[in-house]
Amino acid sequence: VPTLSSRQAPLVSSRRVGTRWRRRGSRAVILASSSADAKKAVVVGAGPAGSLSALYLANLGWQVKVYERRAASGDARGADAGAGRPDISYNVVLSPRGMNALAGAGVTLPEERVVRMVGNVRHLPGAAPAVSRQFKGTVAVKRDALSDVIASTAATKHPGRIEFTRGYGVRDVDFARRVAVFAPSDAPSDGDLSADEDAVSAPYDLLVAADGVNSAVRSMLARGGDVRVTQNADEMMFKTVKLPAPSSDGGGSDAEEAARCFHTWPRGLVSMLAPPDPAGTLSGVIILPGGAYAGAHRGAHRGTWTWDAVADEDDVRALFEDKFPDAFNGAPVPPEAVAQILAQRPRRGGVTTHCSRLANADGSVALVGDAAHSCWPSLGQGANCALETAQYLAFAIESMPGDLTAAVKRFDEVRAPQVHACGRLSEAGFGGVAKRAGNFLFFAKIGLLALLNKAMPFFFDKPALANINDPAWAYDDVEDAVAQETQALAAFGGVLLAASIGVVVFGWERFIGASIGAVKAIALGEGTRADEGAALAALGSAAAMTGLFRWLAKRRRERRKGNMSPAVFVSPSRGGAAAAA
Repeated sequence: VPTLSSRQAPLVSSRRVGTRWRRRGSRAVILASSSADAKKAVVVGAGPAGSLSALYLANLGWQVKVYERRAASGDARGADAGAGRPDISYNVVLSPRGMNALAGAGVTLPEERVVRMVGNVRHLPGAAPAVSRQFKGTVAVKRDALSDVIASTAATKHPGRIEFTRGYGVRDVDFARRVAVFAPSDAPSDGDLSADEDAVSAPYDLLVAADGVNSAVRSMLARGGDVRVTQNADEMMFKTVKLPAPSSDGGGSDAEEAARCFHTWPRGLVSMLAPPDPAGTLSGVIILPGGAYAGAHRGAHRGTWTWDAVADEDDVRALFEDKFPDAFNGAPVPPEAVAQILAQRPRRGGVTTHCSRLANADGSVALVGDAAHSCWPSLGQGANCALETAQYLAFAIESMPGDLTAAVKRFDEVRAPQVHACGRLSEAGFGGVAKRAGNFLFFAKIGLLALLNKAMPFFFDKPALANINDPAWAYDDVEDAVAQETQALAAFGGVLLAASIGVVVFGWERFIGASIGAVKAIALGEGTRADEGAALAALGSAAAMTGLFRWLAKRRRERRKGNMSPAVFVSPSRGGAAAAA
């Protein structure tokens, strides 16, 4: 029976027995020998999550076939492609959480294809850039390069166990017979698959859907009632642009160090993010508001930059002069950058995908990556969460090698609450649909907690979100800790409020005397009736503030609804088993 190496940490944490799998810094690799009766897996999508799922399953002895609709990395993606559109593969930032998932499968990223970041440079208007160590310890890598490295590792380790087929997209799935049908991506979507000589039928024991935020497999499951899906879109829209190597960060570090930093240009609703490339350049992501602001140059929000207002070369140059004048080290926007921007269609800044479950009822289909739980990019968890989900799926199967249905059910029970929490935390980081620059209160709370931690470390821990990149912390554990620290702040605020009222009403001397009496009444049960009254007033204020914060948090959860079009869930197939179902 395929098992984890003996060096692997236990799958069940003593911290919360039976509900969490932990990987506390382990670098053990799941290994297995091939066998004639190996189970068969079909993976839809060869992105990072799909490729890593395939590698983990092959490590467990499975025979795996991976189908990817793009013919090669960097190809334009279907209907989103525009004529002359350049490669728009973007950079992802891998934290220890994502790196741990890669290491668990035996993936090592080549140094020449990544940048190990040392900090963050914030380019502020009218001031010198501000340098911090915020991104220190994280790794920037092109998404396509990450997929290629994982696929290459899989092909090298398991030449007879994993097969990648590119240029083929899923067209239909017969969930009852466990057969997926694939056809060339350039074939008509409404064609007769039975007459298509190039169509491929792939039987499976496990179908892993890793086909992205607009997953075709997920839409088929949704049509059959196996999963309920809501999606909530950030209204911001983005395009990418290649930026030159920074001359320096302007804040005391040299150009070499600046080239290993994550650069940001925060401008309210308008912003630009630029992780570094191995070549020393930066991969810029320009973010402009959409939604209510679309057409702003013609309507109520006149003066707000949107992509509707960027139609030609002059508009591009005006945008950079207004918002990002130092992006090209003080030089004008070069023609190739102008062409790159104008050739693209703006894309959504982020979509939260919430699936009621991450698997179907009989355990033959599992959802991973953006197909299962895409999220807004505010906390940088998209790729990291996707890679970790592939790891969780493998751990579930490894823990129950003789019962696939129970294993996939267990995967869903454990992982679904975690990824749902990740989605909620990521949305909170942007404070709502049209506040892409960030929620002021959200970040103000983090800053206040950091100050209180330094001033009173015996009472306040460091902000819970500081643990979000730690693989030892599940996302729902982080969310629980965030709620607890909010309640602690509410109680602290209640005490301060009561103290302020007491000082105003009674004066300092009487208030201090009453406070000492209240402490005695609470701690020792001693004191006068006045002392007991002061104690009740303080505790009541803290309880009232805590209750208010809890009610507000519950109201936000209950009112959350997806805002994506139902058209997302329409199966691309016009017939066949899935449509008949």
